[in-house]
Amino acid sequence: MTVAGAAQAAETQFLFDALHGKTGYHASWDRLMKLVQPTPDWLAQFNRNFDGVSGQVTDLTIDGKPYSLSFVCKPNACAEHKFVVLFDANGSHAYGALGGKDNDPAFFGAPSQAEQDAMAKAMKG
Repeated sequence: MTVAGAAQAAETQFLFDALHGKTGYHASWDRLMKLVQPTPDWLAQFNRNFDGVSGQVTDLTIDGKPYSLSFVCKPNACAEHKFVVLFDANGSHAYGALGGKDNDPAFFGAPSQAEQDAMAKAMKG
């Protein structure tokens, strides 16, 4: 692996990496999970040990503010059962959307309309 390739690989983070390592992300995730009621079994399982099918953390800008976005989904049924999470720039606040490709998501954490739109787009993707 080249030095550039190693650097790029080191920067690739998944949701479980962010929850284990980034300051603030774990606490904001915990606050968000308390709002997700009822919690689907597959999401409760991920929440216990952060082991599951999760997406790469991607950076995006909404209304001029930086965010990080990722997801976790039900094993073997990812498109139909997905939880998208959106963290603000420092990870101190998290917003969530629970749903799937064929239904409208339920939002948690009081996201703005623009934040809802970004999570709904990620839900379908």
